[in-house]
Amino acid sequence: MIEMGKGDIPVLGLMLGDHAGCGPELVAKALLAKKTDNYTAVLVGNRERFEKSRTCVEGAENIQIIPWDGSDRPEQASGCTAYFYDVPAGPDIEFGKATADGGRLIFDSIKAAIELQNAGKIDGILMAPITKAGLHMAGYTYTSEFELFGDLYGTGEAASVLKCENYFRATVVGHCAFREIADRITTERILVTAHRLLDKMSVFLKPDDIRIAIAALNPHAGEGGLFGNEEATVIQPAIDQLRDEGFNVAGPWPSDTALNRVRSGEANGIVYLYHDQGNIAMKAVNFGGIILMYVEIPGLIVSVGHGPAMDKAGTGQATAVNIIESINVLTMLSKKKLAGEKY
Repeated sequence: MIEMGKGDIPVLGLMLGDHAGCGPELVAKALLAKKTDNYTAVLVGNRERFEKSRTCVEGAENIQIIPWDGSDRPEQASGCTAYFYDVPAGPDIEFGKATADGGRLIFDSIKAAIELQNAGKIDGILMAPITKAGLHMAGYTYTSEFELFGDLYGTGEAASVLKCENYFRATVVGHCAFREIADRITTERILVTAHRLLDKMSVFLKPDDIRIAIAALNPHAGEGGLFGNEEATVIQPAIDQLRDEGFNVAGPWPSDTALNRVRSGEANGIVYLYHDQGNIAMKAVNFGGIILMYVEIPGLIVSVGHGPAMDKAGTGQATAVNIIESINVLTMLSKKKLAGEKY
């Protein structure tokens, strides 16, 4: 659990994600688990669909909803009371099924949350799980939310730093065909990714406590060039430059053991070279414990490290542990933002 500091009570926009999935149920569970008044909740999504979802969550009838049009900044709401910013939706949305109407609602909810944040009505955004299939069915061709955020903010593609337990991760190459990965890994991109990771870690840790590692690309870190030379020609130059800049950097570490070494304390941050290299390892040991913090955008957005659990939607069975901890992180970062500190 993250210890909260002093300061104003932040207003958090809890964007309900794909309403055909478990997102609305998870947000309802998070509100019911709210033990202190350390944030004010604004639900951003479709009210009618939320009402259907919360009937599946035991005790969710106790959540008090205040309709809100976004004209004034919400006053503090206690307990499991939440404001609701209602986003219109089409009729073709049902549990467990990606549809064009569901995809349009995802886009419209994200857009509304960002506009509310830009207007200063909310301080941070929690994005419940979305489906890219729904977005595509609605005609949006984004391969990830990174492109979507970059488009809505007008800043170019966003990126993320992940937090899990007491360690952090960033990735050089995101969503692309596997055969394209090696060509996209360059010394410069490793440096950019490492600096992104180091910068976000400095929000949580003292500079002297930050220790990162860079993963290798090839099996056994190339085995001295036997399986490839990217470790020597691409990765090591990035490590050397980071060390010259004064950072504590190890590597290249073979990817099959890198996460174990991080979790054992040899480092508390890691740069993985491509999406699945990091995701497979992290989700194998701590699925549901990963928090995404989006960077390279002017707004403050976090999300969970799992999907919308379409097979559990409408059952109330999906666990809210990840979304609750994501809200804890968002609350802490939002308090720093309100205090004028780095977040």
